[in-house]
Amino acid sequence: MIKSIQTKHERFFDEYVKPYDPTDPKIALKIEHTGYVVQAADQIAQSLALDSTQQLLVHAAALFHDIGRFEQVRRYHTFFDAKSVDHAALGASILKEEKILEEDFSSEQQAQIIEAVRVHSMLSIPAEHKDWQKTLDQIVRDADKIDIFRVAATQDPIDTSGQPLEAVHNATITPIVYESIMQEKSVLRSDRKTALDMWVSFLGFVFDLNFPKSAQLILEAGYWNKPLIDLLDQNLIVDDQTRNEVAALLEKTKQFLIQKSKAAL
Repeated sequence: MIKSIQTKHERFFDEYVKPYDPTDPKIALKIEHTGYVVQAADQIAQSLALDSTQQLLVHAAALFHDIGRFEQVRRYHTFFDAKSVDHAALGASILKEEKILEEDFSSEQQAQIIEAVRVHSMLSIPAEHKDWQKTLDQIVRDADKIDIFRVAATQDPIDTSGQPLEAVHNATITPIVYESIMQEKSVLRSDRKTALDMWVSFLGFVFDLNFPKSAQLILEAGYWNKPLIDLLDQNLIVDDQTRNEVAALLEKTKQFLIQKSKAAL
């Protein structure tokens, strides 16, 4: 994985993933993804001027946020929770069982990290999460979303959307998916009906961002719009109305990111 300083927890992570098949593209993808999420989380934490203890908690939660993915792939050969297991809940269970956090964190801090892992892929943060727990949740969720855009733009579409890009040919956008994004809302999984809905729904992630630094990092990386622009350029979206809708969604998302990022300046 991508490293700056090789901490004890990163050494544990490396040892934990060793038994999983490194030639499996899904395993390699998640190791790489973890490194990028840690980098993003560290940058967000620094932008918030968190104290050193809080930054350590952020680093650990980001490092282990997807620890459940490796066992999910081994058992089910998929990243789709609906077809296998809740990877975030599995990751929280693994952290408890492995006890890797016990030596360096208090019981309260361990619980905070484990909760941040457990809720990182939920549609929203549980209402009972307040104060520092909520902030920790938000940082991990933002960092995860930041790199999901890179993954969606650069990795096998089968792993990210469940279908090849060609499946988008002649597909349209389900009205509720379009309206959700235009209203600056995340898209419910149950509302996705077409092959194009999946790609469009990635844009909804930006409206759940919590920090200006997160929007800034997404804009700087430049991955957020690439899959849909590629679909347009390759004429895989052929219906004129649908092409216009995609263009409108991209512009809506771009303006939101620009406004969100300005608060970081």
